[in-house]
Amino acid sequence: MRIRTFAALFAAGLLAMGPEAFAEDLMLSKGDATDLIGSDIGKPFWQMEAQCAGMFGALYAYQMDHKAQKLAERSKDDGIAMLNESIARLQVDRGIDQPAALNLAAVEVETGRAGAKVALERQGSGPDSYFNFMRSACYDISAAQRKHMPR
Repeated sequence: MRIRTFAALFAAGLLAMGPEAFAEDLMLSKGDATDLIGSDIGKPFWQMEAQCAGMFGALYAYQMDHKAQKLAERSKDDGIAMLNESIARLQVDRGIDQPAALNLAAVEVETGRAGAKVALERQGSGPDSYFNFMRSACYDISAAQRKHMPR
């Protein structure tokens, strides 16, 4: 199986496990999708961002274990930014407060972390790993979501 196909299936599997989307949740549209995230059209931004935050948390731990502290710090910062984006998106979409948004996002963070941990253990984070494709997909999701945040 090609890595790109596997990465898409991995992402679809992760996102299928989350809670039901509310009608108010902003979903990824065809107009916002890139080739990497086309399979995620119709999925809530907040959920994808939270799972990406978890993935970056797993990457942080992996990089720290491999003595790559500088890279790990960037991964931690990216993960925190994605979690903050997820929480902000939930607050806007559902009109809930930060603690309630954090509670919803936390479940998805753990889902993303668990999947990424397995991926990193199997292939690492090199340029041809499916984790690397997922990392790129997360950056695409964040960029698309930010276009819709109120200023």
